[in-house]
Amino acid sequence: MGVATKPLREEMIGDVRTALYVLFGAVVCVLLIANANVANLLLARASARGKEIALRAAMGASRARIIRQLLTESLLLSGLGGALGLLIAQWGTEALIKTVPQNIPRISTIQLDAAVLGFTLVVSLATGVIFGLVPAWQASHVDLNSSLKSGTRTGGGGEGKGRVRNALIMAEVALALVLLISAGLLIQSFARLGRVQPGLRTERLLTARVSLPDTAYPKNENIIAFSDKFLPGIRALPGVESASTIVPLPLSGNNMTTSFDVEERPLPQGQRPTAPIRVIATDYFRTMGIPVRQGRVFDQNDRFESAPVVIVNERFANKFFPGQNVIGKRIMPGMAADDSGEKMREIVGVVGNVKHLALKNEDSPEMYLPQTQIPFNIMSLVIRTSVSDPSALTASLRKELAALDKTIPLTSVRVFDEYVSRSLARPRFNALLLSIFAGTALVLTAIGIYGVLAYSVAQRTSEIGIRIALGAGKSSIFQLIVGQAMTLVGISLVIGLAGAFAATRLLNSLLFGVGASDPATFIGIVLLVSAVAFIAAWVPARRATRVDPIIALRAE
Repeated sequence: MGVATKPLREEMIGDVRTALYVLFGAVVCVLLIANANVANLLLARASARGKEIALRAAMGASRARIIRQLLTESLLLSGLGGALGLLIAQWGTEALIKTVPQNIPRISTIQLDAAVLGFTLVVSLATGVIFGLVPAWQASHVDLNSSLKSGTRTGGGGEGKGRVRNALIMAEVALALVLLISAGLLIQSFARLGRVQPGLRTERLLTARVSLPDTAYPKNENIIAFSDKFLPGIRALPGVESASTIVPLPLSGNNMTTSFDVEERPLPQGQRPTAPIRVIATDYFRTMGIPVRQGRVFDQNDRFESAPVVIVNERFANKFFPGQNVIGKRIMPGMAADDSGEKMREIVGVVGNVKHLALKNEDSPEMYLPQTQIPFNIMSLVIRTSVSDPSALTASLRKELAALDKTIPLTSVRVFDEYVSRSLARPRFNALLLSIFAGTALVLTAIGIYGVLAYSVAQRTSEIGIRIALGAGKSSIFQLIVGQAMTLVGISLVIGLAGAFAATRLLNSLLFGVGASDPATFIGIVLLVSAVAFIAAWVPARRATRVDPIIALRAE
């Protein structure tokens, strides 16, 4: 049996690193989208204050002073937003800890500490400067002559500001598309993972952990004698159909792997293949509902002193003995050695494949050894019950164990469905959290599109009035406004698709049964974003069709 080492950090977060990176990227995208919306609002506000800014410039205010004033307002806004965000985060952190899967490492250490407060302060100030600087710079480029004319509502640089607003909207749509496609892939992956058959029957199955103290059970004979008394007593309890033990329990997150040798093709140590190994008691396959494909199962004749035997799964038989009858073949598992050296074990049966480690994993070659030949002092008890609530038998189990040995604890008593649910918890959490971020991004983007178009309609009221006065129908005005929005969205979708193709490659290790470039997901999300963008543009477009040309021209 080999030993592998890895850094503690890798052991702690190695299997969740990708998910953390993806979720952090989603947070950054939502932050950028929200700040793009704020930047658009600041641009609109600066345009509305064009006359005020022009007056300040005419009275001697320098461009730097105007920029400082507008930047100060932006920083104040971002600071207030950061403070509000911290208040919401305090509540959100508590909710997160309650919903996050417990098998995510160090979840109990999540808190709003000094580092989080400092990071929030830095991010708030940085976003306030970055996204406030562009509107401030644009507003400082004021044309005094045009801005100070009577009736003029905005300062100069209108065309430039329009390009900036359009660019921000395009960035929002592209980022939202990336998030939505990523969330769609994870949702599909989770749905398909939930339909995976683990290779065993999970209903009405109760599990528990039994640990025999080394002092009371120092020898293999002691452990075997305990099992010979314990299991028959459990099987005789009312409501119990069958019972057995295994090390390690399927879907518990634990695994044992060993190297092995094939008698017909011996290899030197270090070159031998490896495979997971399970140590089971009699009646295990019937208890778990695992089909026996060939040969026999372990029975009471497979004892410590009898001929060494092993059962393999279909994947093992097909991989290492393709096209052959494996019954009677002999292999030598590395951990099945006693003091006299390794033992060749005869394959006596072939059983169905089981998703032992995780539902998303491919079927792996596995070996089963009899507990009466390789006894473990720590074992998982599995009980097939005839009652709807298997946990109702817990008291009877404890009583039976106490009657045999009061010093032995019965721990980790769980219905097996809990292990199935736990194996789905992390994919479910990833899909849920990313979907929340993606939904937030979509809502913010829709608000951004609506805001930009509403502002555009307000600024173009006189132009729209002239078009209507010259005979333009409501449909043409509607198409003009919606066409402007959908043109921007169309360009954004192309950019977003390119970004999504690149970004979803990071999701490969999180996906199951769906490709990172799944066409159905990409097409569906593109249609969804297009529909939301159309709805966001519909209200300003309808408002534009109701412009009274007389009032519009009189205001001009």
